[in-house]
Amino acid sequence: ARDVAMLGARQSAMRGRSAGASAATTRAARRGRRATTRAGVFDRFNRRRETPAATKDDALRAPGERAEAIDALERSMAMASVRAEVGARDESGRGKRNAVMAGNWKLNPKTLDEARTLAALVGAAARDGGIGTNKSKTEVFVCPPAPFAAEVARTLEGSGVAVGAQNIYFEASGAFTGEMSAEMAKSVGCTHVLIGHSERRELFGETDEMTRLKTRKTLDCGMTAVLCIGETKEEYERGEAKKVCNRQLSAALSGVEADEMSKVIIAYEPVWAIGTGLTATPAIAQSVHAGIRQWFRTNYGESVAAKIQIQYGGSVKPETVDELMQAPDVDGCLVGGASLNAEQFGRIFNFDESPEGPQKLWAEEVVPCGMQLGESPIWSQERQTLYWVDAPSGTLFSWDLKSAPTRNNFGETLGCVALRSNGTLLLGLESGLHAFDPSTKKLKLLSEFEPGLNTRPNDGRVDRAGSFVIGSYNNAHRVDAAPIGGLWRLPGNGGELEEILDYKFRCSNCICFSRSGTTMFFCDTPTRKIYQFDYDSRVGPSNRRLLYELPSSMSGGPDGAQCDEDGNLWAAISGAGQVIRITPQGAVDLVVELPVKAPTSVTLGGPELDTLFVTTRAEPGRMDAGSLFACRVRDTRGIPEPEFLDQTPLGADCETLAPGIGRATAGASRGAKFCSSCGVGFDKPAAKFCAFCGAKRG
Repeated sequence: ARDVAMLGARQSAMRGRSAGASAATTRAARRGRRATTRAGVFDRFNRRRETPAATKDDALRAPGERAEAIDALERSMAMASVRAEVGARDESGRGKRNAVMAGNWKLNPKTLDEARTLAALVGAAARDGGIGTNKSKTEVFVCPPAPFAAEVARTLEGSGVAVGAQNIYFEASGAFTGEMSAEMAKSVGCTHVLIGHSERRELFGETDEMTRLKTRKTLDCGMTAVLCIGETKEEYERGEAKKVCNRQLSAALSGVEADEMSKVIIAYEPVWAIGTGLTATPAIAQSVHAGIRQWFRTNYGESVAAKIQIQYGGSVKPETVDELMQAPDVDGCLVGGASLNAEQFGRIFNFDESPEGPQKLWAEEVVPCGMQLGESPIWSQERQTLYWVDAPSGTLFSWDLKSAPTRNNFGETLGCVALRSNGTLLLGLESGLHAFDPSTKKLKLLSEFEPGLNTRPNDGRVDRAGSFVIGSYNNAHRVDAAPIGGLWRLPGNGGELEEILDYKFRCSNCICFSRSGTTMFFCDTPTRKIYQFDYDSRVGPSNRRLLYELPSSMSGGPDGAQCDEDGNLWAAISGAGQVIRITPQGAVDLVVELPVKAPTSVTLGGPELDTLFVTTRAEPGRMDAGSLFACRVRDTRGIPEPEFLDQTPLGADCETLAPGIGRATAGASRGAKFCSSCGVGFDKPAAKFCAFCGAKRG
């Protein structure tokens, strides 16, 4: 520790020269995050550079955070256009970018003989895999300790495996005891240099300014700089991963020109996932890698962003590499411990590019709206507007995909939203089913919902005949596990709310209808089973049969769902971090990965009905949990969402929401029914604390 402190003191002058300000300002606390989006990206990918509409919410959002939201939307929604224009991707995701695998031997092995043996075995595995030939598009290099570099280079000659240095100093010569120059490393056969590795930063006080100097020196010597970046556990828990990576990139690459980027590789190391027992999933890696690529897009242009290779360096193993390498922005791995075993390392760099199993898509955050429990996304093809809700806060979001989303608060739990005739909406509020006119803010009660029961409206959709089908949620089901809720239908064009299912349940979800309207899907989430029914709009569901049951290996349970035009069911699996596509035969043929654990509901929307929108739930340690995510779907389309047939005007007898205030006082006199921390209903009217999470009743 004393030696590290002395080294830090000696380099204090360099620390004082730390490169410019961070590329993104500190993200606000979740509740302060404002929903902002990129303008014009849905106009058939014309990539207009319009300024996002200025709103009060926009004004409250930090400029860097606004840019981050804009960048995320541009990536997600214009991805198809970007790929088509630059030709940088093929069906596997990487296209013209070769995979690049690196073995960092660190302070191993102990002797030169052991290093020579390890190198020979790695070389043999590389020859078997065709590394360095037309048979393989994978680049491989190893970084042995400096005393072994020359011998390892000789041993690997002709194998296709290159050699890199673990560290260099930025001076060519002088009184720098213990250091090795770039010229020295190059003279013994090194072609790559690791720069800014997390252990160099943490143990030896390596600063951002030192990474800049070393990067510059490496490039000037004609070698490839492998720039290591990544956040600590504390930074990760504060939601600062992308901010930290942006800062480190800005510092190390200051002064590096676009035409020099062909000699730069980025290695993302989530420091919190190395040797801690914590896991960075492939979806988390993809999310950060996409942010890194966007940094290059912003600072160096599309051509550089499409070509830059980005490695992942978080405890990569043979059993995880195939799934990891399916992520479209993961171009390779920086391997530590597994690279000391030639068989394991060989399995990693000879990874399977097309592993068995469902195809995969990767959703990205597009609206960081800070929801506690997002639900019920629906797309109006006629209005070209997406709606969704934050259930516990009673907030309705609407978004035209061109300007910032708007929001209305109703002062009570809002379980779901549906389209209604004449540009209006149908809301499943805690106090009952209401008609709502977004333009006039008029609100009218249409029907009470399960009066006398400790339930609320939960999942609901309009059937193809224009009636509203809505299921309930037992507010105390996590406590008493009682199936007391019902499935109901509110007929279009007038009529009373009527129960249409012959059994009770705890938590309704997956309600949606096939294109013909003759099949309905439904689940009681705690059972982890999704059923399909024959459906008659006049009498309701019948002939229940099991479509899909979550396997024991999958966490969580089925939540909201939607059908596509081919009869597939897209179901959010809350707790598993996935949306799965289930064929009419009950097979999963596609998985959408998210970097958060709890997707809650889905819909297919956008002008061409080819964008999957996913709502999510908040979770500790992830600022993007509770955001709206999206990804492009290439092989199917959605079905236009029907409207609840009710053209009754909302007149003077209706309640009117106050602009900017909403119904903040609604229901206050009877006390909150739902916990503001976890969203679970209080099990007793007089309960002072949540029986599920223990939070005090507000």
